[in-house]
Amino acid sequence: MISRDKKKLKELDLNSIVGTSSYRREFQIKKIRPDINCKLIRGNVDTRLKKLKEGQYDAIILSLAGIKYLQLENEITEIFTTEEIIPSAGQGIIALQCRENDKDIISLLKKINHEETYKRAHAERNILKVLEGDCETAIGAYSIIDGENIILEAELFSLDGSKRFYEKKIENIVKFREVGKEIGQILKNKSNNSYKR
Repeated sequence: MISRDKKKLKELDLNSIVGTSSYRREFQIKKIRPDINCKLIRGNVDTRLKKLKEGQYDAIILSLAGIKYLQLENEITEIFTTEEIIPSAGQGIIALQCRENDKDIISLLKKINHEETYKRAHAERNILKVLEGDCETAIGAYSIIDGENIILEAELFSLDGSKRFYEKKIENIVKFREVGKEIGQILKNKSNNSYKR
Protein backbone atom coordinates (compact mmCIF):
# COMPACT_ATOMS: atom_id res chain seq x y z
CA MET A 1 0.00 0.00 0.00
CA ILE A 2 1.11 3.53 -0.76
CA SER A 3 -0.62 6.30 1.18
CA ARG A 4 -0.43 10.07 0.83
CA ASP A 5 0.56 10.76 4.42
CA LYS A 6 2.50 7.52 5.07
CA LYS A 7 -0.28 6.09 7.27
CA LYS A 8 -0.69 2.32 7.40
CA LEU A 9 -4.10 0.81 6.62
CA LYS A 10 -5.14 0.61 10.27
CA GLU A 11 -4.08 4.26 10.79
CA LEU A 12 -6.05 5.75 7.89
CA ASP A 13 -8.86 8.14 8.80
CA LEU A 14 -12.39 6.77 9.03
CA ASN A 15 -14.01 6.28 5.59
CA SER A 16 -10.74 6.91 3.73
CA ILE A 17 -10.70 6.25 -0.02
CA VAL A 18 -8.41 3.43 -1.14
CA GLY A 19 -7.79 2.83 -4.85
CA THR A 20 -7.53 -0.66 -6.29
CA SER A 21 -8.30 -2.27 -9.64
CA SER A 22 -9.06 -5.66 -8.05
CA TYR A 23 -12.28 -6.92 -6.46
CA ARG A 24 -10.16 -9.43 -4.52
CA ARG A 25 -8.04 -6.69 -2.95
CA GLU A 26 -11.12 -4.57 -2.25
CA PHE A 27 -12.81 -7.38 -0.34
CA GLN A 28 -9.58 -8.26 1.50
CA ILE A 29 -9.07 -4.62 2.56
CA LYS A 30 -12.68 -4.40 3.77
CA LYS A 31 -12.11 -7.56 5.82
CA ILE A 32 -9.42 -5.62 7.74
CA ARG A 33 -11.14 -2.19 7.67
CA PRO A 34 -14.90 -2.40 6.87
CA ASP A 35 -15.26 1.41 6.91
CA ILE A 36 -12.83 1.95 4.02
CA ASN A 37 -14.29 3.16 0.72
CA CYS A 38 -12.62 1.29 -2.13
CA LYS A 39 -12.66 3.12 -5.44
CA LEU A 40 -11.63 1.76 -8.82
CA ILE A 41 -8.29 3.03 -10.09
CA ARG A 42 -6.95 2.58 -13.62
CA GLY A 43 -3.79 3.46 -15.50
CA ASN A 44 -0.13 2.54 -15.23
CA VAL A 45 1.74 2.89 -11.93
CA ASP A 46 2.88 6.48 -12.65
CA THR A 47 -0.70 7.53 -13.43
CA ARG A 48 -1.97 5.90 -10.23
CA LEU A 49 0.72 7.59 -8.13
CA LYS A 50 -0.18 10.94 -9.70
CA LYS A 51 -3.87 10.44 -8.83
CA LEU A 52 -2.85 9.61 -5.24
CA LYS A 53 -0.68 12.73 -4.93
CA GLU A 54 -3.48 14.87 -6.43
CA GLY A 55 -5.70 13.78 -3.55
CA GLN A 56 -8.17 11.61 -5.47
CA TYR A 57 -7.29 8.74 -3.09
CA ASP A 58 -5.96 8.51 0.46
CA ALA A 59 -4.06 5.33 -0.42
CA ILE A 60 -3.63 2.89 -3.31
CA ILE A 61 -2.97 -0.84 -3.36
CA LEU A 62 -0.50 -2.19 -5.92
CA SER A 63 1.38 -5.41 -6.58
CA LEU A 64 4.66 -5.58 -4.65
CA ALA A 65 6.27 -7.46 -7.55
CA GLY A 66 5.42 -4.58 -9.91
CA ILE A 67 6.68 -1.92 -7.50
CA LYS A 68 9.96 -3.79 -7.04
CA TYR A 69 10.35 -4.19 -10.80
CA LEU A 70 9.91 -0.43 -11.25
CA GLN A 71 12.34 0.24 -8.34
CA LEU A 72 9.77 2.32 -6.46
CA GLU A 73 10.19 0.63 -3.06
CA ASN A 74 10.78 4.04 -1.42
CA GLU A 75 7.12 4.89 -2.15
CA ILE A 76 5.78 1.92 -0.14
CA THR A 77 3.93 2.67 3.10
CA GLU A 78 2.95 -0.87 4.05
CA ILE A 79 3.61 -4.39 2.81
CA PHE A 80 0.85 -6.83 3.69
CA THR A 81 1.60 -10.37 4.80
CA THR A 82 0.01 -13.30 2.95
CA GLU A 83 -2.05 -13.86 6.12
CA GLU A 84 -3.60 -10.40 5.66
CA ILE A 85 -3.92 -10.45 1.88
CA ILE A 86 -3.64 -13.69 -0.05
CA PRO A 87 -2.24 -12.76 -3.49
CA SER A 88 -3.75 -13.77 -6.80
CA ALA A 89 -2.65 -17.13 -8.23
CA GLY A 90 0.83 -16.89 -9.70
CA GLN A 91 1.40 -13.30 -8.49
CA GLY A 92 4.93 -12.21 -9.39
CA ILE A 93 5.77 -15.35 -11.37
CA ILE A 94 7.48 -14.91 -14.73
CA ALA A 95 6.21 -17.47 -17.24
CA LEU A 96 7.40 -18.44 -20.71
CA GLN A 97 5.30 -20.43 -23.13
CA CYS A 98 5.64 -21.96 -26.57
CA ARG A 99 3.79 -24.16 -29.04
CA GLU A 100 3.16 -27.59 -27.51
CA ASN A 101 4.88 -29.45 -30.38
CA ASP A 102 7.99 -27.22 -30.59
CA LYS A 103 10.51 -29.73 -29.22
CA ASP A 104 13.57 -27.46 -29.59
CA ILE A 105 12.03 -24.62 -27.57
CA ILE A 106 10.57 -27.04 -25.01
CA SER A 107 14.04 -28.52 -24.53
CA LEU A 108 15.48 -25.02 -24.04
CA LEU A 109 12.74 -23.99 -21.59
CA LYS A 110 13.27 -27.14 -19.51
CA LYS A 111 16.87 -26.03 -18.90
CA ILE A 112 15.81 -22.69 -17.40
CA ASN A 113 12.62 -23.83 -15.66
CA HIS A 114 12.56 -23.28 -11.89
CA GLU A 115 11.00 -26.51 -10.62
CA GLU A 116 9.64 -25.17 -7.32
CA THR A 117 8.00 -22.16 -8.99
CA TYR A 118 6.58 -24.43 -11.70
CA LYS A 119 4.91 -26.67 -9.10
CA ARG A 120 3.57 -23.74 -7.08
CA ALA A 121 2.17 -22.07 -10.21
CA HIS A 122 0.35 -25.22 -11.29
CA ALA A 123 -1.08 -25.83 -7.81
CA GLU A 124 -2.40 -22.25 -7.59
CA ARG A 125 -3.70 -22.07 -11.17
CA ASN A 126 -5.54 -25.39 -10.88
CA ILE A 127 -7.80 -23.75 -8.29
CA LEU A 128 -8.78 -21.17 -10.93
CA LYS A 129 -9.40 -23.87 -13.53
CA VAL A 130 -11.88 -25.71 -11.30
CA LEU A 131 -13.63 -22.46 -10.35
CA GLU A 132 -13.50 -21.23 -13.96
CA GLY A 133 -12.19 -17.98 -12.53
CA ASP A 134 -11.39 -14.97 -14.67
CA CYS A 135 -9.70 -11.63 -13.94
CA GLU A 136 -12.86 -10.35 -12.24
CA THR A 137 -13.34 -13.35 -9.91
CA ALA A 138 -12.21 -12.49 -6.38
CA ILE A 139 -9.87 -15.43 -5.69
CA GLY A 140 -6.61 -15.45 -3.77
CA ALA A 141 -4.27 -18.46 -3.87
CA TYR A 142 -0.85 -18.89 -2.31
CA SER A 143 1.47 -21.86 -1.91
CA ILE A 144 4.80 -22.62 -0.31
CA ILE A 145 6.98 -25.69 -0.52
CA ASP A 146 8.28 -26.98 2.80
CA GLY A 147 10.58 -29.98 2.41
CA GLU A 148 8.55 -32.75 0.76
CA ASN A 149 5.23 -30.93 1.22
CA ILE A 150 3.32 -28.26 -0.60
CA ILE A 151 1.12 -26.02 1.55
CA LEU A 152 -1.66 -24.37 -0.43
CA GLU A 153 -4.30 -21.95 0.79
CA ALA A 154 -7.01 -20.08 -1.05
CA GLU A 155 -9.88 -17.74 -0.43
CA LEU A 156 -12.87 -16.98 -2.60
CA PHE A 157 -15.34 -14.14 -2.16
CA SER A 158 -18.98 -13.97 -3.19
CA LEU A 159 -19.90 -11.48 -5.91
CA ASP A 160 -20.63 -8.68 -3.45
CA GLY A 161 -17.76 -9.59 -1.12
CA SER A 162 -20.06 -10.29 1.82
CA LYS A 163 -19.07 -13.97 2.05
CA ARG A 164 -15.56 -15.41 2.25
CA PHE A 165 -14.76 -19.06 1.64
CA TYR A 166 -11.36 -20.33 2.75
CA GLU A 167 -9.47 -23.61 2.47
CA LYS A 168 -5.93 -24.78 3.27
CA LYS A 169 -4.28 -28.14 2.56
CA ILE A 170 -0.89 -29.77 3.03
CA GLU A 171 0.02 -32.51 0.57
CA ASN A 172 3.12 -34.32 -0.59
CA ILE A 173 4.84 -32.35 -3.33
CA VAL A 174 4.14 -35.11 -5.89
CA LYS A 175 0.45 -34.12 -5.64
CA PHE A 176 1.07 -30.47 -6.57
CA ARG A 177 -1.48 -30.60 -9.43
CA GLU A 178 -4.14 -32.51 -7.50
CA VAL A 179 -4.08 -30.32 -4.39
CA GLY A 180 -5.12 -27.27 -6.42
CA LYS A 181 -8.00 -29.18 -8.01
CA GLU A 182 -9.11 -30.46 -4.60
CA ILE A 183 -9.14 -26.98 -3.04
CA GLY A 184 -10.92 -25.58 -6.09
CA GLN A 185 -13.65 -28.20 -5.76
CA ILE A 186 -14.05 -27.63 -2.01
CA LEU A 187 -14.38 -23.87 -2.54
CA LYS A 188 -16.85 -24.44 -5.38
CA ASN A 189 -19.00 -26.65 -3.12
CA LYS A 190 -18.77 -24.24 -0.17
CA SER A 191 -19.69 -21.20 -2.24
CA ASN A 192 -22.39 -22.91 -4.31
CA ASN A 193 -21.25 -20.74 -7.26
CA SER A 194 -22.08 -17.48 -5.44
CA TYR A 195 -18.93 -15.98 -7.02
CA LYS A 196 -20.22 -16.30 -10.62
CA ARG A 197 -21.38 -13.29 -12.62
